[in-house]
Amino acid sequence: MKKFYGWADHLATFLQVISLVCIGLLGLSLIYFMVDELVAIVRLSTLPSTLDNYYVLLEAVVTFFLFFEFIAMVINILRNGGHISVNFLIGLGITALIRWLIANHGKALDALLISLAVLALIGGTILLTKYLHEEN
Repeated sequence: MKKFYGWADHLATFLQVISLVCIGLLGLSLIYFMVDELVAIVRLSTLPSTLDNYYVLLEAVVTFFLFFEFIAMVINILRNGGHISVNFLIGLGITALIRWLIANHGKALDALLISLAVLALIGGTILLTKYLHEEN
């Protein structure tokens, strides 16, 4: 039975290394797409100012920051050996909802519901920090 557990430990280590390598490759590809989006932003900023160009530029900026957040998540995963904290994921959710509020501020009820969702996530972060991290 000891041989089996030893073999299982080696297999688990090998799979974890493969997982981290794949996450690193994902991060490199995200960097490529982020730089490509940055080039598109620079190109779009030189176009004449029309309403259509403004919306395309705003969409490119939002996409750029999405890539930026995903790269930050990959860095966090690699630094923690394949794990990611709940606080980081809640922060990503808050950032995404606030970005949505900035980009799509059409209906008042939608804005109110998204604002309440941001408030709930912030409350969850406070509770998580106070009660779960207090034990550590």
